[in-house]
Parts: sequence; C-alpha cells; structure tokens
Amino acid sequence: MAAVGMGIVLVMSACGAAGASLKSGTAVPSAPPGTSADPSGAASAAPASPTPAPTPTPPATDLMAYAATMDGNAVPVDVTADRAEAPIPADLHPGAIAIAPDGRTAYVADVFAATVTPIDLVTGVVGATISISSTPNSGISAIAINPSGTTAYVSVVVAAQATGVVVPIDLARGTPEAGIPVGSDPVHIAITPDGSTAYVVDYGDGTITPIALPSGTVLPELLVGGSPVDMAITPDGHAAYVMDGLNANAVTPIALSANPAHDVVGRAISAVSGEAQAIAITPDGGRAVLVGGTGASLVSLPSGAQLGTTISGSFTCVAISPDGTTALLGFFDGTGGTKGVLPVKLSGGASGAPIILAGEPAAIAIRP
Repeated sequence: MAAVGMGIVLVMSACGAAGASLKSGTAVPSAPPGTSADPSGAASAAPASPTPAPTPTPPATDLMAYAATMDGNAVPVDVTADRAEAPIPADLHPGAIAIAPDGRTAYVADVFAATVTPIDLVTGVVGATISISSTPNSGISAIAINPSGTTAYVSVVVAAQATGVVVPIDLARGTPEAGIPVGSDPVHIAITPDGSTAYVVDYGDGTITPIALPSGTVLPELLVGGSPVDMAITPDGHAAYVMDGLNANAVTPIALSANPAHDVVGRAISAVSGEAQAIAITPDGGRAVLVGGTGASLVSLPSGAQLGTTISGSFTCVAISPDGTTALLGFFDGTGGTKGVLPVKLSGGASGAPIILAGEPAAIAIRP
C-alpha cells in the first residue's frame, strides 16, 4: 500500500509467509491465519487475560501510541517495534483518549457512561475512575487536555436532551467541576495551542461553540452547517479545519483570531472518501490527514488539494507523530474481522506493517 500521496510502499510481513506489497487503493489487509484476529485459522492464539499485569512504558525513544478499543481496553502500540503490548482494561466502552502533555498519564473516556479512567503510562496501573455525571443514558464523546496539563475537558451527551455539556476536570484532584452548556450532541473538543479557547463541535446543531479558558465563558457560536464530526487546529493557532459528515464530507476552514467573536468560517476546501470520521494536522501545519469510512487521504493546507492517491479502507481515527513523519490510522474491515492500527509514512521510506488489535480502535493518542 502506498503511503498517502508519497509513492511509499507499505510492506506487510506475515507470520510464516513471505511479505507482500500493498498497493495504493487496496483494502487494509486481514490478519494472518492462525492469529486471534482470524478465527478461521487452524491454530488460533489464546485470548488475552482479562486482567493482564501492568505494562511498563517502553523506551522513551520508541514511538508509542495508545488506542482506546471498543472491547474495553487501552492498548499500548509500540510503533517502533511494530507490535501491540498487553491491553490495559479501562472502561466498558472507551470512545475517546487523551494523554497529558508530560506523557505520564492517559485518560480514557467511556462513550456509554460518563466516566473517565486515568492510566499511569509509566507503570501501566489503572487509577480510580472519575465519575462525571449520574444522569442516566449519558456518556462522553470527547476529551481534551489543556496545554499546561492542569485540566481536562469532556463533552457529555445526554439522551433525549437538546443541549450538551462540557465538564472541566481538575486533574490534580481528579474531580469534575460545574458543566458548561454547549450545543446539541457535542462530539469533539479542540483547544488552541495557547490554551485560551476550547472549540466544541456540535454535531446536532451544525455549529462550533467557543469557550474562553479557564473562565468557562461561552462565546457566540460559529455556524458551519451540515453535521460536523471532528476538528483540528493548526499548531500556530491561526486556523481550524472542520470535518463534515454529511455535506459531501466537506472540510471547512475557520480563520481564528485572538477574539473568537471575529473568527471567520470559510468555504469547503476538500473531501474525504466515504463517511467522514477524523482529521489530524501535521506539526508544520502544511498538511492534513483525512480519514473516513472508505478511505484516507493526505491534503495540502490551506488549499485542500489532495496529495497522491487515496488509501482504501474503513478508518475510524487518526493521529500524527510529533515529528510529523508518521500517521497512525485506526481501521476495521467492516465485517467483524481484522482491526488495528496502520502506520503510514508521510515522507520517504518504507512503512511498517499493520498492527493487529483484538478490538476496534475508537480513538488514538500518541505519547508526547
């Protein structure tokens, strides 16, 4: 499989067989026969223990990601070593994950229960669960941590209610604070690099709600239309890009200013193949990786021009390494079979093989 637009070949190594090249435009490969991800194999691997021993953090030099998987785990993925480590039991249905700026703690949010579970990434030990709400039928759709690492913000969706809530969590004490009302069905939170503003993506309203931090003051909404599902802010804080799941899967730019009341919503610049899922921006701010239900693409910013060929596959989430060389794409094959993380090099060189996981990745965070 060629990396997005770079002409790179992803080489998949199979256990007991010669490696095979995956050309651009082909589907994500299935697991090798005889593994736990391929129940048709003659020698299926034993299932992981439901309570594995804590997994210490691999070497600091390794590129480490943590995938929140829908089977109830946070899975350490050592991209440098091309393997998944022992899963860490987290929430019943993890839907979002964020890592503190110092890289020591991951916070996993449950999409069906309003809880957040901290995990010590040095020891692999799971901390006490933080309960956000006792309201029935509520869950957390997104979590973001401010640049200073003092506060996490979670978006809580309550069934049959028109208004969502963003709840700050004091991370030093592990306690939630008063909720901040936002738009309908908030599904994502992006915080500016200077930590001054949180932008909440309101799927149900077609709006973006800015929140002044740390005061929690709600500012006038930005109308983007359609059904926005994800948002990423450039490292310089000058622009944001919003993924729309219904409006031809458009990517809508927003020119950001020091005063969010002066932010300007632009015209759609690009699109992703299939139902839109997620967007990530490279550290230099010049490119974005877009993933959707039938493909992943690399585009140039601010033009939105696609670079190279779309990678076929069913992708759920994306993260980009701090050095900007590698994109990690969470994928599933759509039939309940292969699931995992696909590393893709964004510039020259070969990419690693798909890293197979037992559960479908709902979100990926990379250790700083």
